[in-house]
Amino acid sequence: MRKADAVFEGGGVKGIALVGALQAFEEDGFRWQNVAGTSAGGIVAALLAVGYSAAELKQVMGERVEFSKLMDTAGIGKLPIVGPWLSLLVSRGMYQGDYFLELMRQLIAEKTGSSRLTFGDLTLPKEPSDSDDDYQTKYRYKLGVVASNISRNEMLVLPQDVAALDLDPDGLEVALVVRMTMSIPYFFKPVILAEGNKPQNKHWIVDGGLLSNFPISLFDSPPGQTPCWPTFGFLLWEPGSEKPRHERIRGLVSMTRAMVRTMSTAHDRKALREADSRRIVKIPTGRYASTDFDLTRQDRDWLYQSGYEAAREFLHGPEPWDFEDYVAQRLQQTP
Repeated sequence: MRKADAVFEGGGVKGIALVGALQAFEEDGFRWQNVAGTSAGGIVAALLAVGYSAAELKQVMGERVEFSKLMDTAGIGKLPIVGPWLSLLVSRGMYQGDYFLELMRQLIAEKTGSSRLTFGDLTLPKEPSDSDDDYQTKYRYKLGVVASNISRNEMLVLPQDVAALDLDPDGLEVALVVRMTMSIPYFFKPVILAEGNKPQNKHWIVDGGLLSNFPISLFDSPPGQTPCWPTFGFLLWEPGSEKPRHERIRGLVSMTRAMVRTMSTAHDRKALREADSRRIVKIPTGRYASTDFDLTRQDRDWLYQSGYEAAREFLHGPEPWDFEDYVAQRLQQTP
């Protein structure tokens, strides 16, 4: 086995392309140590962490996930046409997110026997090269999920960061955390957490893409230290997408769409211009948007194949990935 860490970008339904890329890496013998992601990337990372293979994920994404059901409504939200908008005003989200949460619990239970699996069940032993601080803050948990706490204006790397809310990271439910990171503002209701020692303090948690859609440095070893194995980043990408695009805004819907695109690309894409690119698999995602919940089977197949081909090119193309080259670039990083 070839150990590696993986970080997955968020991208809504485009996350199917991440599964295709994983298939190519697994065919090359890579097996994942620590995994992390935001939004759709967090979903893929969580299912990997509990034991799903790329082949199994392809079946899940192709047959088990009914994207149209992600737009689940309740109460006044069921009213024709105006229902989701009324739900947005009352519940702070057009859709409930309950279908997704129960599906995640079911998928996790099928692998682990527990639908309420917690992060305490996903710990890894300390490696000899890990400092005590790095082990506790980076490597102890097999899974890392990025979310945004809009009540405190801060990014959360879960489960570790709930300790600041007087909550036990080990006791945090995996499926609920993944539900947090996919909570696209306005589309889905936020997840509300009560602070442990001050339950009257409510924390509203939404999509991690609001602050970091591609946390590529999450598992990096300290600058100047030789990594024991690589960290690969899986980026949902289009040629030229690093350049700003003009969004034509006509009203609330187009404004919301522009906000989602901005929050999911601007911060991390700027940082990538300064980062080493030899560990990032750039996956073309075509014409698809994060919230295209009406994907056909052909659409899903196209995204999956795009991810697979991008990863094969990364591993075996004209300039194939090389671990020695990777280490040399990492050692050039300065504190």
